[in-house]
Amino acid sequence: MLHAINPKPSLSRLTTGRAKLACFLCATALVPAQTAFAQSVNPLDNGPTRIGSFETGNMYDAGTLELNVGARQTSPSDRAGTGNQNYHGGGSYAFTDRFTLGLELQNYIDPVGGPIDGFPGVGPERIPQLETNQIALWGKYQLYKDDRWAIAALGSAEVFTNMQTDLWGNWFRPQSNVAIGALKMPISYTVNPKLQVHLTPGITLGPDEIDGGQFYGNMVTMGAGVSYRAHPRLALFGTVESSVGSPNTIASSGEWVTEPVWTAGGRYNVSPRIAFEGYVTNGFGISPATSTWAFWPDGDHVMVGGRLIYTPGDKRDESYRTLSLPATQPQLNAQQDGFTLGSAATLEPGLMRTDLWYGSDNNAGASINFSPDRDIELQFIFEQFSDNTTADANLVPTTHVRYMIGPKLRLMDQNNGNPFSLAGRMLYGRQISSSSQKVGVFFTDLTANYKTRNGFSFTASPKVAAWGSKELVGFGMGVGYNFDNGLELMAEATPIGRDGSETTWAAGARYHFGQSGFSVDAQATNAIGRHGIGSMIAQDDTRFALTLSKTFDISGAKFW
Repeated sequence: MLHAINPKPSLSRLTTGRAKLACFLCATALVPAQTAFAQSVNPLDNGPTRIGSFETGNMYDAGTLELNVGARQTSPSDRAGTGNQNYHGGGSYAFTDRFTLGLELQNYIDPVGGPIDGFPGVGPERIPQLETNQIALWGKYQLYKDDRWAIAALGSAEVFTNMQTDLWGNWFRPQSNVAIGALKMPISYTVNPKLQVHLTPGITLGPDEIDGGQFYGNMVTMGAGVSYRAHPRLALFGTVESSVGSPNTIASSGEWVTEPVWTAGGRYNVSPRIAFEGYVTNGFGISPATSTWAFWPDGDHVMVGGRLIYTPGDKRDESYRTLSLPATQPQLNAQQDGFTLGSAATLEPGLMRTDLWYGSDNNAGASINFSPDRDIELQFIFEQFSDNTTADANLVPTTHVRYMIGPKLRLMDQNNGNPFSLAGRMLYGRQISSSSQKVGVFFTDLTANYKTRNGFSFTASPKVAAWGSKELVGFGMGVGYNFDNGLELMAEATPIGRDGSETTWAAGARYHFGQSGFSVDAQATNAIGRHGIGSMIAQDDTRFALTLSKTFDISGAKFW
């Protein structure tokens, strides 16, 4: 197989560039840090240290721990399952005001965005497959800071622990421990407390080829961006980053070409400790060395990205709202999801709830829900959907056991000053049986709830689920009544559109056993499942199910 080889920057050019960079770093490191604009005790209220995969000159204060997890993906309609995804996660810790050490992990196991001439592939379109796991260790040091300028130096050592593809080498000769790295000098200028502009020159390092196939080699890179705080809790951003004089992606023709990597999006602070970053980009990687890799082929595939950022610590404010604590027992009871609709509340910090359910037509499941902090709940769900043959087989992704995992974020809280409660949730799911195809499903919903003083509760919940070319949209509606003795009656209905047309419904009762944390509910429904896409697919026959739940207080085990 022959691949076009484009010329790379010479070693002498790169060496000269590195020497100039080293001289500049040494000179600026001698300039003392100075006081900048007033900084908040909440790191997420200050200028962004990173925008997607684009590095800025901003730094976290000493003692700041950041944890993050996210994914970027193409449209699910382009591929089977949930599309092409790069999953990533990591964290960092600021040892001082001027030095931060971080770790990034990313995983990609999917075809690329389309066929590439001269490269073998899978499926009818013969699209090259790529399977990689990557670890990146990076350090960032602030060289200079004053009221306007923030200049830092970043270095990363990264390795693909495994790489299997025909893009670089041969699918039947998987590679391991492929080392790459990056040196960057991000510069940020504060125009005013709301607006910053960023410039990030750098060098990425890597082999010129892998097993005879052209790879990225050494690249000089340059990036520019802007971030604007439109609201104390909302920041908008846009960046462009590219290699200079070197190709950074493979075209559909099989040639290596240069395409700028662009990103546009925003970050919303759910609480002073938790933020959600959403964006669109044509870039593949999240690490410092892969931030300038445009997605293949051609760099013209739009990927939608999301990243959840968490900065724990008792020194941070807990909420932007004035809290009325502690929560009452009825408020704690309302933090439990409904039969086919979610709750607009999140568990109190430090609480964990477990659910076990079983119903007719072999529907069964278990879930663990945990709140590490206010306004966030992490959900881990295992469920086997009903195997009733009256459900539309074209909509059911699988009747094997599958997992779903994702966060729920509370955006408004009626108990603490808002007119109603509002929460958003995202769940990624995949079949875990090894005997058949592992079909992935994406699900998201937005749940609003209003409680009256006489015990009634009203819920509205738009939903979206997608896998492969199948897309379901729904608008859930629910009404409930809470008695003073712990008994709760609920009725729910969700009209379905797009590829589905049958309304799902559920009705039943739930009983809370005082302050024990135990509850039991019984329901009748026509939905094939309790969570995710299962709550949006109807069968002709009515099913019955029982659920046992227990809430635990594990705040005493808190270590963050």
